Amino acid sequence: MKKRAKKAKALKRARPATRGPARSEVSGIAKPAAELFVKSVLARGEAAKAVKGKLPPGVTHEIIGKGADGLLILKRRRFSLA
Repeated sequence: MKKRAKKAKALKRARPATRGPARSEVSGIAKPAAELFVKSVLARGEAAKAVKGKLPPGVTHEIIGKGADGLLILKRRRFSLA
């Protein structure tokens, strides 16, 4: 019985990182999408400021401040079951 020859394994090449550095601010490209999201959440009544640490019923996002560009900063707090 003959032994099978070992197959050559493909070498893994080092690949450059495909992701850029993490950014805390909204980029110029994503700004219109962020504005649209904030406006739509406000229009549906799903965002509000917390009163004594609690959100009103039906609110899924808390308004925690305003960014340098004037856009509201929202934080996800709970899911809507409606």
